[in-house]
Amino acid sequence: MLHIDMGGGKTLLTLMLLKYRKQRGDKPKAIVFVPYITSVETWIEEVKKHAPDLDCVPLLGTSSSNLSKLDGPGDLFVICYQSALAMVSEDVDPKKGKKKTGWTLTPKQVRKYFAGFDMLVMDEIHKCKGVTSLYYRMCRAISAQCDWVMGLTGTPFGKDLQDLWPQYYLIDFGETLGPTMGFYRDVFFETKQGYFGGYKHTFKKKLMPKLERTIKNCSIYYGIDEFYDMPPKEYIIRDVRCPDTSQVYAEASTQKLRDAIKNGQYREVESEYLKLRQLSSGFMTLKGTDDDKIQIRLENNPKLEVLEDILVSLPFGRKAIIFHHFVFTNSIISERLKKLKIKHARIWGKQKDPIGQLRLFKDNPDCTVLVLNDKSGSSSLNLQNANYLIYFEQPDSPIDRQQSERRVWRPGQGQRVFIFDLLMRRTADYPLYKSNKAGADMLKQLLAGKVKL
Repeated sequence: MLHIDMGGGKTLLTLMLLKYRKQRGDKPKAIVFVPYITSVETWIEEVKKHAPDLDCVPLLGTSSSNLSKLDGPGDLFVICYQSALAMVSEDVDPKKGKKKTGWTLTPKQVRKYFAGFDMLVMDEIHKCKGVTSLYYRMCRAISAQCDWVMGLTGTPFGKDLQDLWPQYYLIDFGETLGPTMGFYRDVFFETKQGYFGGYKHTFKKKLMPKLERTIKNCSIYYGIDEFYDMPPKEYIIRDVRCPDTSQVYAEASTQKLRDAIKNGQYREVESEYLKLRQLSSGFMTLKGTDDDKIQIRLENNPKLEVLEDILVSLPFGRKAIIFHHFVFTNSIISERLKKLKIKHARIWGKQKDPIGQLRLFKDNPDCTVLVLNDKSGSSSLNLQNANYLIYFEQPDSPIDRQQSERRVWRPGQGQRVFIFDLLMRRTADYPLYKSNKAGADMLKQLLAGKVKL
């Protein structure tokens, strides 16, 4: 397990291990899981740069084409978790008229696809922190057959230390943190009845030194400041006024949210919280006929005006990353950039060629802006060619925030990094910004009554 800051050489260490194995006469065959399709490009670049003698096979096609390449020659095969999951479950998907019995993703079902691999590498292994998730089940089945298993992440957990157990279990099957999640909880956590039902597990803070000593087993950790003199970074908050129309909707939504918290209506809390976040970006999502979702764009959007002011003031030759959270926001931002005649690239959930867009931003000097979804773009991307980072919307969690910042502020960055937060008053922007800064989950804090809007 490599608990190393982003940009600290996790990929390089993995490649050097593969290279060493080849030099000593082994015939390694590694499957490398990455969080997103765009992350595959990062591994291709790193192999060309640091280990060109390794045969890297990127798996970027359909499930059938990816499957046909698995039996071919290669030292490492790189594929995103979602594509791999689609490949191994395609022939048992009940929606496609196949047998439903295999939809549980059994170990036998997974291993028939990865039988020839002796090494498993899980980049951003915290994506597998859910013990019931299909990502976890898939990796657990492959890990059991491999002699070499590596987990790479600079952010193994947020504030919930329970996230550690699944990640370590994928590496050593209980050697470090115990054979079951229950065993791990019994040792390090206090268990109490939850306010909304179920059980709440609270870490025993006095056992932190013990946990730190324990997780040194099978792991390496060092921070980015230990090996690299990083350039300075400057945080700038741009306060955005809330239009009268948005304010009316926001006040009504806030009241509904308060009532839902009092009544313990979790879904209603989540719905109104989502609406408050969308209002800060100038739109709302409403349900239409047949449960269709309709995006209603508000006429006045001062956040776009502030964004425009920043972009037109960019120094010559500099590039900027704009992070957003909602899919619809990507279109809103792109339309404004087109009006300003600013050449830009876009990476989001529905982008058909994300790698092509990534290359456009990196290689074309005229393409000065990359509009990036904080989920699909916060992991495993090297974007040091930009030194301006703009948060049009706040990420969901402190981990996403930290990871997205490190796309730009990482080794290889030679310029001062400017990080802008566009925060609209009377919406969820400011509380969410403060929550991420404190390393807390905003929605959980709302439900627990620790945050008031």
